[in-house]
Amino acid sequence: RRLERPAREQNRSVLQESARRMRDAADAMRRAAASGDAGAAAQATSALKRLRDIERRLQDTRSARAERDVKDAIRQAEELAREQRDISEGVQGMSPAGDARREQGRQLGERKDALESKLAALEKHLDRSAADSGSEEREASRKLSEAASAIRDDRLRDKIRYSKWMVTRGSSPEQAQAMEQDIASGFDNLTKKLGEAEAALGQSTPDPTGEALEKARRLARGMESLQERMNEKASEGSEGSKGSGSEGSQESQESQG
Repeated sequence: RRLERPAREQNRSVLQESARRMRDAADAMRRAAASGDAGAAAQATSALKRLRDIERRLQDTRSARAERDVKDAIRQAEELAREQRDISEGVQGMSPAGDARREQGRQLGERKDALESKLAALEKHLDRSAADSGSEEREASRKLSEAASAIRDDRLRDKIRYSKWMVTRGSSPEQAQAMEQDIASGFDNLTKKLGEAEAALGQSTPDPTGEALEKARRLARGMESLQERMNEKASEGSEGSKGSGSEGSQESQESQG
């Protein structure tokens, strides 16, 4: 969670800078339309180029965020899977009975509480990342959503809580170990889904639903239309000047004759 904050703050900074540049480009477009001078078309072309740069930057930012979220989720899932393996080994090595077993059960129960809490945070992270990346990385977003659903469908958090009860209440070693293996299988399934999400990165055609990105594209389309109209007017003005110059020259020659 601490790693997410700087990344999201950086993304907000990019969006704020892009919004400022879009306003500047739009102002340049309006000035170009109002001026009507010979340099207006060049001003519009320059503003259009800036908007295209903004569009590419926003798209790259959203795709990079999706990639970062997927890799962060994989890292978290691998850490949780390693912790589960360590806990499983601890369950297997518990003393048969007595105070030693009770103390071991207490310590393992605390570790299971921490494991379940971290898994809950990862589940929220996956749901949020799936929603955030849906417009630019639809396939990866779908896989992230499947990974979050796998946690719920496998009832992974419920199993961790129940396994805590088993080790602290003195269930048979065979039952406790079977539950640990079941939990490990759930983490294997989660890791597999996240690997599929990583493989899906870059496989989708961006869907322009992002507000800032779509705004940049609308402005760019409007400026392209404006540039075409300004070029047409400039061309008409140039032809009119040539025609007037030709007629004036002809009249001058006739008066001299």
